Amino acid sequence: MTRLVTFGCSWTFGIGVGYEDGMTEKQYRDVRKDVATGDKYSFRGLLANEFDLENVNFSRGGSSNQRQFREADEFEFQEGDVVLWGITSTARSEVWHSRKNVYKSFFYNHAATCDENASEKFFDRTVDKNASVFKEVKGPMDGDLCRLTKIMVKHFYSHNEEVRRLYHKIKHWNDYFQMKGVKVLWFDTLNHHKYEKNPDSMLYSDQNYRDLLSRLSRNNGFNNLADKYHFSWSKGFNDCGRINYLIKKELVTPYSGHPTKEGHIQIADMMRPFVQECLR
Repeated sequence: MTRLVTFGCSWTFGIGVGYEDGMTEKQYRDVRKDVATGDKYSFRGLLANEFDLENVNFSRGGSSNQRQFREADEFEFQEGDVVLWGITSTARSEVWHSRKNVYKSFFYNHAATCDENASEKFFDRTVDKNASVFKEVKGPMDGDLCRLTKIMVKHFYSHNEEVRRLYHKIKHWNDYFQMKGVKVLWFDTLNHHKYEKNPDSMLYSDQNYRDLLSRLSRNNGFNNLADKYHFSWSKGFNDCGRINYLIKKELVTPYSGHPTKEGHIQIADMMRPFVQECLR
């Protein structure tokens, strides 16, 4: 069976597809990370089912580009694989936490609100690949990680440099996939990134606002695509007009701003012809 290998953040995983109209926030949070639901109703799941593909999924809620490249480094791709790879926000990263013996993701936009004196708990996701749901440790960001986040934002983060590096990483992986006989489709997920050149195999590479969030917004009547950079969505942190518009259209959830089942159906419709071309 041909494998559909998927990399990305929460939009690719399918956080949000468990939402049903009228759910309370607690009801939604109890189901939003269910792996089986994500596998079935996400755009990756819909496409895998339609084309009879085995979906090998590495996408995770809160994933960073750094994490995706690390996991790809450790995976054995096979000739004939089709890869869907979603580039996410540049304002994320991960570090190895020696006390916890695990990689920890962190968001640069949390620097403004995290507590440097917090106890050793994490606002992060720890993944058990054999579990039916993601395990999330409740509580504030660890104080050490909070301090690191603030230092990174102040001294060591450049969006433009991250985009420059992304272009060259994509180029490198394109060369590798060509050598291995693997087909790849790249896509910007939350924001349009202005790479120094249009990367090969990037969906809608010659178009402005090619990212999934912008295309979903435009396809449903939103025209102000020169919007703010979308980091993430949460109550009290509405950084993006596109997300707010899609909430009103019921294409993303009102509690986390992730695509609903209908949102994923529309994204699958966008991707279908590209996947068909890869399978010919």
